[in-house]
Amino acid sequence: MDTNYRKAIPIEKRVAITLFALGSSAEYRSIANMFGVGKSTVCEILLEFCTEIWRLLQPSCFKMLPLNRENITELVTGFEVIGFPQCLGAIDGCHIEIHPSSDEAVDYYNYKGWYSTVLMALVDAK
Repeated sequence: MDTNYRKAIPIEKRVAITLFALGSSAEYRSIANMFGVGKSTVCEILLEFCTEIWRLLQPSCFKMLPLNRENITELVTGFEVIGFPQCLGAIDGCHIEIHPSSDEAVDYYNYKGWYSTVLMALVDAK
């Protein structure tokens, strides 16, 4: 919000800070210096942004969260039927090859010897 001492940080800058923070391994201190804001401001903007995204997407994309006893029973039963007792979900990840610019290449170099970003997925028995 605007105050007598400073103007509010524009939404475009907030989105840029959030996307940079989520898409890189940079520390809050580095991001703060890059965008000309305080380290605690980066943390606050990231938290506010992610909270708002959760509030907007949860009803349509994450209907089952938070889990209740009925959901847990349904998930466990689904895995038991296919031979995985006491399982709630399955998680896996894979490396997706990317071609980063030379200045950000160090952030994406993986142990396999090439540049990638990681995709993680959590699924139910269906």
